Amino acid sequence: MKIKYISWKKWLLSLFIVVVLIIISGYIFLRMNTYKAMPEATALLEEDNVTQDERWITITPKEIEGHIVLYQGGLVETEAYLPLANELSDEGYQVFIPQMPLNLAILDIDAIDKIKVAYPSEKEWWLAGHSLGGASASIYAKENYEEIEGLIFLAAYPSDNSDLSALLLSVLSITGSNDAILNLDQYEQTKDLLPEDTTYVTIDGGNHSNFGHYGFQAGDMESDLSREGQQDEIVHYISDFLNNKR
Repeated sequence: MKIKYISWKKWLLSLFIVVVLIIISGYIFLRMNTYKAMPEATALLEEDNVTQDERWITITPKEIEGHIVLYQGGLVETEAYLPLANELSDEGYQVFIPQMPLNLAILDIDAIDKIKVAYPSEKEWWLAGHSLGGASASIYAKENYEEIEGLIFLAAYPSDNSDLSALLLSVLSITGSNDAILNLDQYEQTKDLLPEDTTYVTIDGGNHSNFGHYGFQAGDMESDLSREGQQDEIVHYISDFLNNKR
């Protein structure tokens, strides 16, 4: 019995070591495959209207017309969306970009709730998401649609289990014609999950990577627009949509 007991302890120790090695390897893999924010994006952290802590980045305009919470794309650093968020703040929106675990919005889909508790406001709250961030936002909206005015999909579509078609929810979907990352078949199929009055916009020549400032995403197509030019169009369409919903 004693020999069997020692053997069992060794087996548990070996299993523990294997699990630890898998976790460490997974963490290293995610870090190595994370898309870093470009220098021009991180430079905005020094601006007076930008604050950052371990929970989220906040960009605050002089006069707040409404609030937008932006969920990042999968494995993209939070700071990569600062230029887009800063432009949106110029339109009067206070923008929040949550610091997601491992840069994966799917791991904290309720991040907007924490922000709303910290910044109570009667003004409109909109939830936006790029790529995987959009799918994550749709999961939140399915169960909490009364907590937000609507959704903004940026090169994204709802998850298969997020049927929003019957909800009183305003939805804007923006894509780029040169986007080779977005699964177009899935994008078309999931349109049935969105309200009938969803607004769809395609940026001619825009790609997936230019929704943020994190460089060129592997597998994407080159954009016919500059990164700044594409984001100018994104901001125009978002601002126009939100203004028409007031």
